[in-house]
Amino acid sequence: MRKLSGQGLMEDLGLPYFRTISTFGALTDTTVVHLIRSGEVLALDPGEVLFEAGEPSDGFYVILKGQMAFHKYHQGHYGFIRNYHFGENIGFVGMIALHRRIGRARAVEDVIVVKISTRLFNDLYESNTQEFATLLMNLSRDMARGLRAVDNLVVEHSYAAEVAAGASANAGADESARAEAVEIAESGAFVEVRRPAGLH
Repeated sequence: MRKLSGQGLMEDLGLPYFRTISTFGALTDTTVVHLIRSGEVLALDPGEVLFEAGEPSDGFYVILKGQMAFHKYHQGHYGFIRNYHFGENIGFVGMIALHRRIGRARAVEDVIVVKISTRLFNDLYESNTQEFATLLMNLSRDMARGLRAVDNLVVEHSYAAEVAAGASANAGADESARAEAVEIAESGAFVEVRRPAGLH
């Protein structure tokens, strides 16, 4: 992981590039430029870790290029939650909830992020309440979209478990019927069919 110049990145990519980022939606050009120049711009190679579970949540990151995979840590294990893509933010929940990082963020490909520290976030509130409110709305919207994506995964896993349970129950019933048939055959039991008198 290496630091990049926010000013240099702004010159290389141009302001219109940053205007397409959902986290910066509806912010003024001045605010977008300020966040990029004042934030900490970082470049990661595929596989590099941005943050680990247990680290302080001293800010959040906006993905300026590439995508990050997030794995949540729980009871000694990491579980994949979802990928975060260009324009989304990662780490905001931990910062706003005032708890440490709850998982690992790892670069899936070449990634560039800008870190909006707690101090920079608070400075925007103090200097421009309207722009702060707009940024907070964007962050809340992204968080809601993330929750919807996670909910969809829960539904998919729940449905898959129900299908698997149903298939298992049917398989159990079939196996029980086969076992009963084998038991009858092995015992020599049979059903006698009597032909009615007069019928040949």
